[in-house]
Amino acid sequence: MSIRLPPLEALRYFEAAARHLSFTLAADELCVSQSAVSQKVIKLEDRLGYKLFERHSRQLVLTEQGATLFPVIHASLIEIRDSLNKIESNGQMRKLTVYCMPSFASSWLLPRLHDFHTRYPHIDLNLVAELAEPNFHNEIVDIGICHGIGDQPTMEQQLLFWDYVYPVASPALLEQCPLTTLQELNTTVLIHDSLPQAKLSTSWQRWLVERGIRNIDCGSGYRFNQADFIVRAAIDGRGVALGRHVLVAHEVQQGRLIPLFGDVEKDDGVYVVCLKKLIHRPQVETFMHWLKEQAHTFESEMAIDKIVFPKEVAEIRS
Repeated sequence: MSIRLPPLEALRYFEAAARHLSFTLAADELCVSQSAVSQKVIKLEDRLGYKLFERHSRQLVLTEQGATLFPVIHASLIEIRDSLNKIESNGQMRKLTVYCMPSFASSWLLPRLHDFHTRYPHIDLNLVAELAEPNFHNEIVDIGICHGIGDQPTMEQQLLFWDYVYPVASPALLEQCPLTTLQELNTTVLIHDSLPQAKLSTSWQRWLVERGIRNIDCGSGYRFNQADFIVRAAIDGRGVALGRHVLVAHEVQQGRLIPLFGDVEKDDGVYVVCLKKLIHRPQVETFMHWLKEQAHTFESEMAIDKIVFPKEVAEIRS
């Protein structure tokens, strides 16, 4: 007649105590009290009907039955642990969590993700698009696409491309109100970022002051708290916006937005970032390689001098 197997937890406590020959050291390893280990082993002995240890004042000694049972339990727990780790590792190899700003996600990344899923269907990509950057150190996010995160020794940063800022308006608005000089901005509506200090934001006031223009009314116009809303309003002819190249390049290429005044301002770089300890994970390496391919294609097809202004007339301010 076969006996019912004892609870796995009881076997864990016995294995730790037998390996250390100490209830105290086993308790430290299991993060419980010494009495908890002792009581769990006593209950296991009662269930089995024989002693597993001879208890001396300062030493534990395995009984004959305990010595027979220990190597079997020890090997079995290792096999169980290794199997669980393998399953977990295989699951992690499929999962990849990527962070970026919502406007970058909708305007730049999402249109390209179909290519990634087609080429790497074995990777389950989870996109986190939020205004606030995550804490990469909690490892909830594997990779971030950011406009720089500063000098952090635990982080790997690789430049994808430089971003630029320049004024844009729709062809329909320019038909009604041709704009050839900065002073003529007083004759139209400005579209503002309502969070001018946030990343990926723009500021008409700062942009004009840097160009020595102080008589333009920056207090009126439309205000939006997300860059893709600003781009949409500009396309719809609601006013003139300060566009980020990474967000408006496709609209400029398609003719839905027209750059103005021959003035381009070089801004922050766009970086792919991750913890250095994660960089050699296969799915992380795969996504970073794919992302750099996409960035190279973007720079080749939508370079400033190709779709915004000819080199000879563009003024690019660093």
